[in-house]
Amino acid sequence: MKQFLIQYKFHFLLIIIGLVAIALFDFCVQMSSQGIIYPDSTGYLSSAKNLYIYYRGHNYRPILMAVINGFPYLFGSSDSFIYIYSFYVNLICWLASFLVLFEILKEFSKPKFAFGFTVLPIFFIGNMAFVFHLLSETIYLLFMLSAFYFLAKYYKEKLFWQLSLSLSIFILSMLIRPGSKFLAIVFVLYFIKELIKNYKHKFSWFIYGSLFLVFVQCAGLKYQFGNFTLSYIDSVTYYDYIGSKAMCFKEGKKYSQLDNPRGEYIYSNECSEQRKIANEDLKQQLQHNTLNLLKAFISDVVDNATSGNVCIDDCKNVKNRSESQFCKPLLFAISKWQNWIFTTLGFCFAVFYFFKSYRKEKLYSFVSFFILYTILLSGISCGQGDRFHVITFPFVLLLLAKFLSENPRLKLKN
Repeated sequence: MKQFLIQYKFHFLLIIIGLVAIALFDFCVQMSSQGIIYPDSTGYLSSAKNLYIYYRGHNYRPILMAVINGFPYLFGSSDSFIYIYSFYVNLICWLASFLVLFEILKEFSKPKFAFGFTVLPIFFIGNMAFVFHLLSETIYLLFMLSAFYFLAKYYKEKLFWQLSLSLSIFILSMLIRPGSKFLAIVFVLYFIKELIKNYKHKFSWFIYGSLFLVFVQCAGLKYQFGNFTLSYIDSVTYYDYIGSKAMCFKEGKKYSQLDNPRGEYIYSNECSEQRKIANEDLKQQLQHNTLNLLKAFISDVVDNATSGNVCIDDCKNVKNRSESQFCKPLLFAISKWQNWIFTTLGFCFAVFYFFKSYRKEKLYSFVSFFILYTILLSGISCGQGDRFHVITFPFVLLLLAKFLSENPRLKLKN
């Protein structure tokens, strides 16, 4: 037992620090006492209920999030308990993400250095806030870190099962966040020769199983709503956000997320019609409103890179604590500055390592591609605070740690 504790001392310390940090965070902003349920959260609840109770899919939220969060429905759970259950799911995923990040960092640095760098993301305010809500950010982050962990192991040991697990997780991530589909497609196509070479390998079934679940998701929506697609969320998001903002720029109006006739119109249509409307609108704007569409895209990216965490901003001092009056604006300001700093650092490091590591250390080119992909993808929406970019922050630290480890004077390598 003593040897076990010594061997995994850093892992236990990370869990303890994480639990203490999130308890202090909750005390400061009273997050667990707010009772705030966001529209996206009700969507995830609805998808879980659809799957476990009505045996059908959801037009916007994919099946894997429903599988994970709706599990208590098998035992007669109430809707309110699902929100409680999701907190513990998020908490476990949040803590597990630090352990996975620690293992990745150990691949190129000393354990003490890896531990120090892993402690830092525990105090990313935005990531901490999302643990308390039925949203996809925390689960998706663990998926991405796990995928890159197995990819790192593959580049080190060249075992196919590691690559298979990595690509399977990338594929399954589409069923957590549909926006991940192009990321998964790029990674699968990059390793397609290796996959064809090992198509009879027993671990190839991880990939086949993942692809089958994606097929089930798409076929289910085809049966229910008329289109063979992962989700309709991309259509309504484009039309309601970047498309609407581009039209406001064209007409000299101020864009408002809450008072947006286009948003009301797109949601009033059936799903198959939503897709047709959004596709036709995108086609027309690319042809006749290109500059304003580009302006809206840049505006959205900047907005998502410079705003603070909405969950903190919405908190009320429900327990009338004097310290909360000071802590809430401070933590919100910190989340805002963390977003701006790490998005900027992430973009710079990602551009640097995307080209620098392409030939020798491809893993960091993939990490860089993920960061750039996530930042640029955020341009389709706005008014979400730091929600889009917090996913990249641990990966930014990974690239920063890699950069520092390459300085021979610091002697950080194993």
